[in-house]
Amino acid sequence: MKSMVAPFLNTRQIAKSHPQQTAPMAIIDIGSNSIRLVIYASQGRYPFPLYNERANCRLGEGMGYDGMLKEERIKVALATLARFAKILSDMGISKIHAVATAAVRRAKNAEQFTSPAAALLNNEISVLSQQAEANYVARGLTLNMPRATGLVADLGGCSIEIINMKNGQIKASTSFDFGHLSKIKRSQINDAFRATDWISAASPKRLYGVGGSFRAFASAYINQSGYPLPVLHGLTIPTKAAQRLLTAFADKSPKLDGVPLGRQKTMPLAAEIINCLLDHCGAKEIYTSGTSIRDGVLAERGLNDDERIDFLQSVCGEISKASHQFDDMPDSLFRFLRPLGGSLADTPNKTDKSQKRKFERLLRAACLISDLCWEDHEDIRGEIGARRVLGLPVNCLSHKERVWLAIAIYHRYVGHKTNKSRPPELSAILGCKRRLEATTVGFGLRFALMFSGGVPNCLEYLSLTSKLGVLTLRVKEQGRSLIDKHNRRRFAQLAQSASLIPEIEQESL
Repeated sequence: MKSMVAPFLNTRQIAKSHPQQTAPMAIIDIGSNSIRLVIYASQGRYPFPLYNERANCRLGEGMGYDGMLKEERIKVALATLARFAKILSDMGISKIHAVATAAVRRAKNAEQFTSPAAALLNNEISVLSQQAEANYVARGLTLNMPRATGLVADLGGCSIEIINMKNGQIKASTSFDFGHLSKIKRSQINDAFRATDWISAASPKRLYGVGGSFRAFASAYINQSGYPLPVLHGLTIPTKAAQRLLTAFADKSPKLDGVPLGRQKTMPLAAEIINCLLDHCGAKEIYTSGTSIRDGVLAERGLNDDERIDFLQSVCGEISKASHQFDDMPDSLFRFLRPLGGSLADTPNKTDKSQKRKFERLLRAACLISDLCWEDHEDIRGEIGARRVLGLPVNCLSHKERVWLAIAIYHRYVGHKTNKSRPPELSAILGCKRRLEATTVGFGLRFALMFSGGVPNCLEYLSLTSKLGVLTLRVKEQGRSLIDKHNRRRFAQLAQSASLIPEIEQESL
């Protein structure tokens, strides 16, 4: 069994983050290969769960054409649920959503498992239909990537769900009764995909890979290619590179370097399935998704409408509650730094609304998490902050966005200093223009927070404008005493980073 307890906040911070704690919520995902228990504090509003444990029970293993769950696998699965039930009881968790997928859905003797499982948990086991499972998979993806477009493939032990998405909406979906635990030939896989016309007609740019097999494949790709950021979610693999690796996995003597040990036995068949799907759909790349049906359950049953709009802002907001000394500071930072967007937009058309939205989304997130390391040692705050962002346990960031935010937070603490340790990942993945953009935002955060002392009222004395190559800082009379030589230097660094001329105008009464 693998388990993980939330490392990001200590007990004091959790209490500070949730002064009016609502009931925790548990989700139990009973899959064909593994059973996972995830416990979320305060209905899942914090990005990382309080408790997260997975057991590879292989409930669907050996389930052939007879459609029967094997007694040995049922016994192992029930033992795991008994352990989970004890944990839930001792933690006082009463709000539980237990869902079961393909193996239980298809089993003729499902009752032999679901009845004692429900008794152990004192909770109903919801056996998802093919359509419901597809909906939860899609909902989990769009919670984190609201405008996802392409094919989504959730490869499990006994089934693979395929969904055609456009701008976050389901256009078609289907489920095939085979997975990485099945006994099936490549010709049968090809026949199944070929019989579904819309898969080949979709011609997507992107195939979103969901499930443990896709994550194991991504882990191997990172291991073998030397990719600089070892975060699975958001990893994009070009199809040609993917197919070379998948072919090696499906060989008679498979080369499985980098595949987790628990996945090596089933990886060859998983590779065959993924490779066949790529052949039929014609996707240009695989986008590794860390999402699951659990995210879909969380979205539908644990979050309110505001939190669903942009999950990145929700999770950064929770970090802000645990780190900023003054609640209104992130909003004040955003209002102050927002004018930088017109100068930094990486597009020939400075009025491009899409680019502006993307910039402001990341700027707002950076403002929210800009004080996440204030309690750490000042000599290494920059590196700690950058690494926390690089490893932020959320699925609503692409790798480029993750690195952008990490650069901004690094320079928020380090400024121009070159004698501080710096994660090497900050020099990879992003192009020079985007790295400079994030660096400038970091300088902006540093200037604003040093000028104001972290007090939002002090930022009301300032305003920024960018026009004709000049960045102008207007200072009201009440804030004149705060503009010392150090803050003048920091403002000059901010302007120079944006390739603008610094100018300070001080108002008088």
